Amino acid sequence: MSGAYGPFSRVRRVLAAETAAVRWWLMVVAAELALVTAYLAVTDVVVTEPRYVVYPFVWINVGVWAMLRMETPSVDRRQRAVALGMAGGYLLLLFWAGGVLLFGLSGPLPGGAVASVHWNIPGWGPAVVYGTPRLRLSVVPFKVVGYVAMTYLVYARLLDATRAVLSGALGLLSCVGCTFSILLPLIGATSLFGSTLTGLSWDLSTIVFLLTVALLYWADEVGVAVSRRLS
Repeated sequence: MSGAYGPFSRVRRVLAAETAAVRWWLMVVAAELALVTAYLAVTDVVVTEPRYVVYPFVWINVGVWAMLRMETPSVDRRQRAVALGMAGGYLLLLFWAGGVLLFGLSGPLPGGAVASVHWNIPGWGPAVVYGTPRLRLSVVPFKVVGYVAMTYLVYARLLDATRAVLSGALGLLSCVGCTFSILLPLIGATSLFGSTLTGLSWDLSTIVFLLTVALLYWADEVGVAVSRRLS
């Protein structure tokens, strides 16, 4: 088999076309590694589970990459406002399910009014906690970036959906992978796994996050593949 048509030829062509992006991301990863190394050098933190150091940067890097690469369709102002409103509600739901936004509905939250910064290992920190006895915001960098990224992808798909509704299609429901992936992150955002699979909670959440981003980013390709399977 000729090298031009070998199994790695497509990979080489993609890398050649994305040289600048690859170099930029290599610099980003190098900076993240340097940041973690510097943090460990000036603190007494001992890493016993390296994957928990890596996971936050997986969320951040994949989330930012998807947002930068995702193209949004051109729609009118009304359609954009509808999609923006729905995406905003979805982000609030993710924040609530993921523990970023806490509500003291049945009673005051433990600790009362708080305002603190926790200098955890990069990705997990700096974590900011601020709020009143009835409303509290707990900002963990990688969770916020990940939830915002998923919301942006949902927003882009909602723009497609609102345009499809006006054309007589089923909108979001006709997007294979969209409806499932919109509900999927709520599983990874919660701590449902915590009581039964404590040691795998963030492993499963990270898998859910990556699957969600993939389904939303490649929703059109997934739809075509499913249609071919069913036809």
